[in-house]
Amino acid sequence: MEHFDIVGVGGITVDHLSVVTKFPEKDTKIIPLWSSMQGGGQAATAIAQLGRLGVKTALISTVGEGPIGQFAIETMQKEGVNTDMVRIQNGHAPALSSVIIEDKIGSRTIISDRGGLSHLPLHDEMYELVKNAKYLHTDAHFPEENLKLVKFAKENGVKICLDAEPHTPNVDEFVKLTDILIVSRCFVERDFGHDYEKALRAYIDNGVEIAIITLGKYGSIGMRKDDMDVVTVPIYPVEPVVDTTGAGDVFHGAFLYGCLQNFDLKKAMQFSAICAGLKCLKIGGRMGMPTLEQAMKALDELEG
Repeated sequence: MEHFDIVGVGGITVDHLSVVTKFPEKDTKIIPLWSSMQGGGQAATAIAQLGRLGVKTALISTVGEGPIGQFAIETMQKEGVNTDMVRIQNGHAPALSSVIIEDKIGSRTIISDRGGLSHLPLHDEMYELVKNAKYLHTDAHFPEENLKLVKFAKENGVKICLDAEPHTPNVDEFVKLTDILIVSRCFVERDFGHDYEKALRAYIDNGVEIAIITLGKYGSIGMRKDDMDVVTVPIYPVEPVVDTTGAGDVFHGAFLYGCLQNFDLKKAMQFSAICAGLKCLKIGGRMGMPTLEQAMKALDELEG
């Protein structure tokens, strides 16, 4: 079986995005300024960003039948991602998200329909794919099956990167198995309030090698197990901010690229902030993902 540097495991969706002048009021009808249909999903978008950066990647996931599910697969293939382990579930509708974006603000509201895809059918080939990877990146979208693959990866020396939500089932078990934890401040505040440094140290003490908390417009804060120094990195400022959809997913993918390149923690976080920032110049989670040339040019200018 072909080997890949990074294998993603999680949900893959199609996002229908509409940019509006203001969020619609109840019982009203509005016409968007413009619309777009793109691939989505947390792990899928991170892997798509890695593909655009030139990393050899594969995705393990599932889609519903029909043209929308096929479109989701094709969006990954266009980024060079191997989709042999993205299985179609006949009899199920595809996962489709409706995203409403407020113009000039970039904030968005998401209505996510999983299409009845509550489970990921596992096959022996998926385990073999994971075994031969350097990193496994998961969003725990299919908690039961994702956890099985994460445990298998851990047993075989594959590094685990986790993107989790506060409501993820068995989230604490996922965190215990994680080597690289990148979560939003919403995830952290359920247990630690606004004491982000305390949270980082707690994650490291529980076995995480690298812990990073993304703080929205306030950038990100991180820590490595081998030195325990707190590293803070501001956002990469861009104008205009069109849409923040997928910025966190892109951050994850870019950080894993930095790991493959042996960047130190600060440089990897800066590179991730750049990729996430550049993404926000365009609508959707995928359209604005930067190429390696674009991201490295911005990093070189930043390091100056």
